[in-house]
Amino acid sequence: MSHPGRELPPLHELLKRRAVRALRRRLRSDLLTRLGREVLAEERAFLSRGKSTTRRYGPGPLNRAKLTRYLEERLVQEVDDLLQPQLQSVINASGVLLHTNLGRARLGIAARTELARVAEDPVALEIELESGKRGSRNSAVSRWLQLLTGAEAGLAVNNGAGALWLIVHALARGRRAIISRGEQVAIGGSFRMPELLRTTGATIVEVGTTNKTGLADYAKVLRAGDMILKVHPSNYEVKGFTEEASLEELAALAREREARLVFDAGSGCLYNFAKFGLKGESTIDQALSSGAQLVSFSGDKLLGGPQAGLIVGEAALVSKLAKHPMMRALRLDKLILAALEATLKEYGRGSGAPEIPLLDALRLSKTELKRRAARLELELKAALPEGWKCKVVKGEAAVGGGSFAQRPVDSIQLHLEGPEETSAERLHARLRRGRPAVLTSIAQGVIRIDFRTLRESDLTPLADRIIFSSREGGTSS
Repeated sequence: MSHPGRELPPLHELLKRRAVRALRRRLRSDLLTRLGREVLAEERAFLSRGKSTTRRYGPGPLNRAKLTRYLEERLVQEVDDLLQPQLQSVINASGVLLHTNLGRARLGIAARTELARVAEDPVALEIELESGKRGSRNSAVSRWLQLLTGAEAGLAVNNGAGALWLIVHALARGRRAIISRGEQVAIGGSFRMPELLRTTGATIVEVGTTNKTGLADYAKVLRAGDMILKVHPSNYEVKGFTEEASLEELAALAREREARLVFDAGSGCLYNFAKFGLKGESTIDQALSSGAQLVSFSGDKLLGGPQAGLIVGEAALVSKLAKHPMMRALRLDKLILAALEATLKEYGRGSGAPEIPLLDALRLSKTELKRRAARLELELKAALPEGWKCKVVKGEAAVGGGSFAQRPVDSIQLHLEGPEETSAERLHARLRRGRPAVLTSIAQGVIRIDFRTLRESDLTPLADRIIFSSREGGTSS
């Protein structure tokens, strides 16, 4: 039974409201009707719960006229939200360069140019134009992977997890895959290595402990036909009382026992990051020369390309993967292939210095970062409401993307502190919800804006967003 004063208008009445009629210029009528039904159903469910309505509808008695006005506004907002792109642009001031929740690596100019060209034009995706016969969509990327890593062959699939799954399923299904307990990793988005491996059809044999897995642990169980799976720890580092078998040691053991050695290198590395003071990540060619028969890694992390799972190694094994029935489900589309090929070509430059945004950010000097920070500080001090404080300080950024765990990058930050205890928290939330959205870090009531992850072109819109948001919601009335 409906509560007096809480009777919802029928759908046809809601659709006749002036603001709703105006929506027909923006959205098909049948879709508008469907949204109207959803809004009414949600409101009916809310009212049936018998909760206080003041916060939702405003003070005063609840009646049909108030409900109708609210539903009209809700439906307009639903259409506005629906027509906004979900992949909203974000100003990354978080201090994490390869931020998984922000799409990881930004693409370079060459990759963006190729994306646009391939999106517009018909392209020779799976045809050899010279012979007119069907060709391989992977041929160019495979060739570049081979050249850049020194591998016999290369292959690309849709992401890193897909690459690892394909390797284990194709080469160890019905057999045993040996993995250290310390490498059964979990990463963002509830991805857990044990759960992925269980779906491959391989028998997973865990050896060693979380902190110590030596060569002897593998030797105790390894036999002919097995696969040794070594996994890069990605986003963590074990220190102290530890032991780990090297790739060279495992390769020698695998050859002796007629087993296979596969290395999941995680974020992958084709460049010497020691130039930026970042050490500890071996390059893919080093992993191959150490004896790994197959190496898998991601395309959208240290490589600086689009999301992809890349596999390099022995030609016979790569060929077996390429012919696997699941390759059709894991293959890349023309847009990703174009961006990936363009990114790989950057690593073949005569200068040996790829032009990709990740490396551009790491190359920024402290002097340049301080200049940008001083510019923003000057703008904010002149325009922020009374009580706000900002100062430039030394800080630390992170590479992110499971790369160089516990190895920060020197940076410069601007710290913002509000006039009240909760001012920074409110401003932080408003920045995140604005357009463009701004993602910063916050700790102990201080907003931290990191300039290692900001582009110079971000500074003006960032200043505008901070000033506007601080005046609208950074302080209490």
